[in-house]
Formats: sequence, structure tokens, C-alpha cells
Amino acid sequence: MLNQYYNAEINILLCRCRMVSVSHDWRKSIFLPVDFWRLYYHHDSYVDILFENTPARIPSGQLILIPPNTKLSHEMKHDFKQFYIHFLAAAPYDHCRAGIYPIETDAATSRLLDGLMAEAEEKEVRAPSRVFSIRLEALCGLALSRFPEDAVLQNHANKQIETVIHHIDRFYGEKLSNRKLARVSGMAPNSFIRLFHLKTGAAPQHYLREKRVRQAAVLLRYTEKSIPEIAEECGFASRYHFSRVFKQIKGYSPAEFRRYDFSSMI
Repeated sequence: MLNQYYNAEINILLCRCRMVSVSHDWRKSIFLPVDFWRLYYHHDSYVDILFENTPARIPSGQLILIPPNTKLSHEMKHDFKQFYIHFLAAAPYDHCRAGIYPIETDAATSRLLDGLMAEAEEKEVRAPSRVFSIRLEALCGLALSRFPEDAVLQNHANKQIETVIHHIDRFYGEKLSNRKLARVSGMAPNSFIRLFHLKTGAAPQHYLREKRVRQAAVLLRYTEKSIPEIAEECGFASRYHFSRVFKQIKGYSPAEFRRYDFSSMI
């Protein structure tokens, strides 16, 4: 029987439980929109933040889910403790409305959070275990299951386009022409291009470039691979081509992006 269940393909990038040190000149920092999900939990303190220049307060004990490409900063005047997870998820959760989304928690979720926070503090000095990683994935999956459906921007109703997007997610590093993607969809090239644009709002090659740049940003942030290695892995013809496209989309060169101090972000 054909497997008809959705797979979110959650990929944990980072988990920490730490004190965030607030410097007197934090307002001078540049806060980059990032390409991964962020799950935040502040057990002991509220946190004042700015989202699109609008102040908001996250109360203590509130689980918060923040989609990719949400730009925010904090307005705290004192240090605060924060548990956070950075992760990736498959389509359609790679294109969601930017914002700060409170996630409902029950007693079981609270117990899971408390346990993960305690373990995360210990993991600062040793590698995370397989079981710990699975529990992180479970928490992220639970949070996504409670994410508002109307904030999912590309909830594709067309199976052919969903198949192509899944193919791009898996094989973005390969040469994927429109003709090849059309074959994956089972459609004629022109018909495929029109339908893809209708369902996603982007041409197939534009969508593919953005996917490659998103993946490259993750590799720059979370691995020590060289820029030429990342360019090749993500399907770019050369380091020069990679740098040009990356800066066109991100506003920063790959080297500038890698040097950015992400520790100043919340």
C-alpha cells in the first residue's frame, strides 16, 4: 500500500539552554532574517522583543514558534535565560508567514520541555545523544502540528507540484532543468511551468535558486565546510556563481554571512 502520511523531515540544527547576555549597545546590532525555524521557551522571565518595529512581550512559561525569515530583536535591559531550538522542516513549512506564534502546551509538553532544558544545559559540554535528538524532533513536530494552518503560505493542493517540490528538496544539488522537473511532474514543460508558478508564486528555477541559497546559509552557519565545498554541494556552477547569487538574495556575500555573530540573535 502506498504510504500517504506526511513527513515533516525535521532536521535539528542546534539546541541550547543558556543565559543571554544583554549589552548596552545591542541596538547597534544587525539582526538577519534566518532560514530556519526557531522554538523558544523562557521558563523564568518574560522577554520584550521587537517584531517589524512593533514591541511585544513573551510571557514566561510560553512556548514560541518563529518561522524562517522572521526578523526580530530584543528590548531586554537585563540578562535572561533562554531555551531554544533551531530546526528545518520540509515543504510546505519552508514558506510560512513571518511572525511570533504562541504554541499551546499541556502538562505532558511542559514535562518534556523541563526535561529537555535540563539535558540541554548538560549537553553544552558533551555531544547530544540519539535519544535526546529524537525528543527534540518530537517537540518540534508537536509545535508544528499546532502552528496556524492559515499561516502556511504554500499549502499546495496539487499533487504534481508537491511531488516536484519534494524532488527539489532532496536533489537541489543536482542539475535540475525545467524539462527534467516537468518529467518528474508528468507534465509537458510549458504546462508544468505555468502550474508551478500558479501554485507557488515563483518560476521553478527561481524556487530552486532560493532553496539552494537557504541550504547554503545553513551549511555556512552550522558546518566548517569551505565555501567552494558548499557551492558544489548546493548545485552552483562555481564559487563565483554561488557568491553572486547568494549576495543577490541575502544581501551579504557567503564570507560576510559566515563571519556574522549569530550569538547576538535571540
